[in-house]
Amino acid sequence: MISNFTILSIPQWAVFVAVTVIIYGWTEGKRAFTQIGTVLLVLLGIFAAWVIYTGLLVPESLFDTTEALDGEELFNPDEIPMEGRLLPVYWGFVLNGAIALAAFITGTKDGKASKTLRIIAIVFSLFLFFAMIGISRSV
Repeated sequence: MISNFTILSIPQWAVFVAVTVIIYGWTEGKRAFTQIGTVLLVLLGIFAAWVIYTGLLVPESLFDTTEALDGEELFNPDEIPMEGRLLPVYWGFVLNGAIALAAFITGTKDGKASKTLRIIAIVFSLFLFFAMIGISRSV
């Protein structure tokens, strides 16, 4: 089982590095750096898909079905494990990887759509980054 530290830190660092490299490429006018940053977002999407596919976000302690139910709520939102809270964020990283892939493909042809897709990918990445921070602080 992969540790929670790895599940949290790899996407956060990948978003930080990718956004920094893309912004550096824009400010310095170096297209290669914007493409490298976009590839990092694509790789993050592939990593997120791998984590979901292999089941690394399965909670270590699941609901025990042998306990008698006493009429209380079955699941309280405060009882959802961190892995369960991170699953939608990881699906977001998969979607963001697809957006970044489209930005990379259009970036090879030097189209205006590439810049728009990169901006969408950056904003969505930052949203997911802060969602992860909020989840890690709430646990």
